[in-house]
Amino acid sequence: MKSKILIFLSCLSLIFILGCKKSSSLVTANDSLTSASKLAVNATSGFIHPGMLHSQADFIRMQTMVNAHAEPWLSGWNKLTDNSHSASTYNMQGPVDTVYRGSGSPQNYSKLYNDIAAAYQNALRWKVNGDIACGNKAVAIMNAWSSRLKSINGSADRWLAAGIYGYEFANAAEIMRDYSGWSATDFTRFKDMMLNVFYPMNHAFLVNHNGACITNYWANWDLCSMASILSIGILCDDTNKFNEAITYFKTGAGNGSIDHAVPFLYNSGQLGQGQESGRDQGHQCLDISLLGAFCQMAYNQGQDLFAYENNKALAVCEYTASYNLGNTVPFTTYNWGNGQHCSAQTQTVIAEGGRGDIRPSWELIYNYQQSHGVTGTTYSGQYAAKVRPEGGGGNYGPNSGGYDQLGFGTLTYSVGAQPVANGTYKLINRASGKCLDNLGLTTNGTNVAQWASSGSNNQKWVITYSDGFYKLACVTGSKCLDSYDHTADGSTVAQSASGSSTNQQWTIIPVGSYYKIVNRTNGKCLDSGGGTTDRSAVQFWPSNNSNDQQWSIAP
Repeated sequence: MKSKILIFLSCLSLIFILGCKKSSSLVTANDSLTSASKLAVNATSGFIHPGMLHSQADFIRMQTMVNAHAEPWLSGWNKLTDNSHSASTYNMQGPVDTVYRGSGSPQNYSKLYNDIAAAYQNALRWKVNGDIACGNKAVAIMNAWSSRLKSINGSADRWLAAGIYGYEFANAAEIMRDYSGWSATDFTRFKDMMLNVFYPMNHAFLVNHNGACITNYWANWDLCSMASILSIGILCDDTNKFNEAITYFKTGAGNGSIDHAVPFLYNSGQLGQGQESGRDQGHQCLDISLLGAFCQMAYNQGQDLFAYENNKALAVCEYTASYNLGNTVPFTTYNWGNGQHCSAQTQTVIAEGGRGDIRPSWELIYNYQQSHGVTGTTYSGQYAAKVRPEGGGGNYGPNSGGYDQLGFGTLTYSVGAQPVANGTYKLINRASGKCLDNLGLTTNGTNVAQWASSGSNNQKWVITYSDGFYKLACVTGSKCLDSYDHTADGSTVAQSASGSSTNQQWTIIPVGSYYKIVNRTNGKCLDSGGGTTDRSAVQFWPSNNSNDQQWSIAP
């Protein structure tokens, strides 16, 4: 198969918004998937890297917008650099042989969550502005822990530590995986730590739930274990673990699977009551953080779980945001069992405790909505505005709750307005002055090139935006611009018949009055390759400041 990954994408559509107190409406349809068909989209033939919370196109956008001093990215960047955890001079609090979390043990888990926050924040600083000192700090933290950590212990809370800190640590490593200062030996040792310390606990919890009744543990316990397994699968290129997490999201027995995490729907599916809504809002907002992270990581591997079952994940985000903004929402009595014998429990009203909880989780949700056709004011958008610019670990107090999400979504998730409207355009390279041209070739796999501007349809490209990405189809032959699984620096750019492959999905990023065009699969930019003559190749190269990667897009 040519595609890097099989994609399960559903489209979100717009219904008009009636005032800022109304939830944005998402068009839904009846979901008739059987359990068997729900599992049929799991297979993946390869992983996109980086491809957890952030893609390479995301990093290029961050770099470009911060360098341009554009808002809100600049405010998000300043929030990051003002955090002491992001400094290359950060003093590690660990490592330790055994992390303990929970009563009755010598708790030391704050060492781990502080060091993970520092590793992630330093990794971001290296990735966005090339700060080598920060890159070295991120690697030093990960090397120290992978050289020493042997186990996670304590009370039942040890399962939370393995889940939350597992997915967070894996995300820091995913950012740094291509860092020249991180040796292959050290990277392998880190992956071994994730596979041998974190994954067995994540898997064991989802299988037996610490020996308790299946409904005993709240949704966040499952969700963090699912997120950790998913991230470890991506980090280690392990399809089985990736699919284990996706399968549990769709059909798992515990409260983290989507049908249990969102037990009731209202307003034609636009609002979804959360499993912890009757417990307290702090934990329900934690569910949103973990659910959002899980769906974002799957999305960057080509599986749109935000849209799964008629946007059910978005429905619970809207419900939770609405109530925490002070609005009234419906509530259905929730019954469950706890303990080892499923002792009957009931919640009859939504919980007010922790209402208005502030977590750096909402930019992720809001910007997914923005890039998938939702316009107007959503509750998630209102909540994102309330928290903006988002910080991360160290910005929300010293306790573990302030470190339960990596944060900095204003910097990392903001997409801005759609930079290019749907239409037919010429693409003219800034360095060569030549146009992107398919040379009249219409066979799948043939390469595109550059040619002096003319009136030929070979140089006219129909640009269409859908589900967060662009497609570019040449008027001659209607073939789409396609990476064709080319990943090497200097490799050529091809075209093929329109399909669902990530090879045909592109991010377009403004650079002044020009644009960078980034492929979703390989994360590399369209580049003139220094060629200036007719028929010279269009190539893939990592993002840089060269005019070779800047294109004007003209009607």
